[in-house]
Amino acid sequence: MRSISCPMPSPSIQTTRLHLVPFTPAMFDELYHLFTHPSVRQYLLDDTIVQPEWVHDAILTSQRSFEDHGYGLWAIHMRAQNSIIGFCGFWRFEHLAYPLQLNYGLLPEFWNIGLATEASKAVIEYGFEQLDFSEIVAAADVPNKASFRVMERLGMRHWMDDGGITYFKLNRPLFVAQDGQ
Repeated sequence: MRSISCPMPSPSIQTTRLHLVPFTPAMFDELYHLFTHPSVRQYLLDDTIVQPEWVHDAILTSQRSFEDHGYGLWAIHMRAQNSIIGFCGFWRFEHLAYPLQLNYGLLPEFWNIGLATEASKAVIEYGFEQLDFSEIVAAADVPNKASFRVMERLGMRHWMDDGGITYFKLNRPLFVAQDGQ
């Protein structure tokens, strides 16, 4: 169902409906639109309107992370389209209880059709199979019930609550068992 093209350090991922490509500077305008969209920034960025420099830094940080660690953020495209509809990947949040997390977001016109789950599952598979992660953590603000549902569909289990943020975790053995069913 999914294939990974892995000419390291910039792997692309294909799923049934999606093509995930690591962030590049050429994506700046679309990523700026994505990260400043009110529905995207509401929970991901605490409703802050980010400056262009923030998006530029996120692109460069993601590129460096792919080079140094093999992970970062991928832009999500529908397979038949070139425009960016969202992002998914592993990101470091140094100020949170568990810094390395699965992170995802989609433009609202692509919500509620399983795309966040599809992209996240592919990235989780990449983390377990290519990066040899033993566990993957994701988090969402308490009011973000839609993200809770995505994490639950991925087989993640509620792990802990910390200051208005709820964490979910998926261990490799549980993922392998679920994936084999």
